Amino acid sequence: MIPVTYISSAGNTYQLHSKNGVVHKRLPFRSWSWKPRTTELEQGVRVSGFTRGPAQYKSELLFYGSVEEQTELVNDLHDDFEGDMRRKKTGRLIVEGQYLDCYVIGVDASHNKGVTTDSIQIYAPYPYWMQEQKIVLDASSVPSSGFLDFPYDFAYDFTAPVMGRKIVKSDFPFDSEFQMVIYGLAVNPRIVINGYPYTLYATIPQGAYVIVDSKQKSIMMYNVNGTRTDLFNFRNKTESIFQKIPAGNLDIAWDSSYGVDLTVFRERSEPKGALA
Repeated sequence: MIPVTYISSAGNTYQLHSKNGVVHKRLPFRSWSWKPRTTELEQGVRVSGFTRGPAQYKSELLFYGSVEEQTELVNDLHDDFEGDMRRKKTGRLIVEGQYLDCYVIGVDASHNKGVTTDSIQIYAPYPYWMQEQKIVLDASSVPSSGFLDFPYDFAYDFTAPVMGRKIVKSDFPFDSEFQMVIYGLAVNPRIVINGYPYTLYATIPQGAYVIVDSKQKSIMMYNVNGTRTDLFNFRNKTESIFQKIPAGNLDIAWDSSYGVDLTVFRERSEPKGALA
């Protein structure tokens, strides 16, 4: 049986595969559709793109054990389903390492022959199953070489930054949203991925860090004193810092005087490998 986990927005975790007295009866997660965006022609239409609405599924859970055990588990699970909606914070379904942020918006429970059956309605506002790929670009303390090094100080910097390079293998077929964390000290940080520059024209002080979120189109610096600074207007306005990470293998270069944590969100309309 395929492992399925539900984590509520309150942090409570339920294993829905032959543990804790509950088993998922079926996985309907291969059902999905896109809506074409079209312009009517004299004959047929012209397709200009496709859009996705929220994902909705119907599934069933079976509860077993004593009546007392079933009752306790059903009550706890239903409280968390409703709690997510009251808090307006999604729970998370996890299937084979891929997750869907969602609500359970409807339950129809019945009890027959010692087994409780939950027919549930799942609603995902953002309709993609995600698997995170985390790429760490370490800062390096290795000194530069091949540049001028004088025994006394000048008002100019005659040394070059230590450049880092990392090749990341990937067979993912689609461009991906991402979150990039850049750690200071960094002056005008620039990360080049497959020849495309992700550039920020700002100084990140030592101990501070910046989070670039492509999906939210936000650039926020978290300062050492706990305050936040919006750096959206300091982005490169010619080559978008929010450009999706390209499909396939990645060739990454950066000034390794600072560190970068890159999280790539691999989004699919269905969880890969979930056949039953």
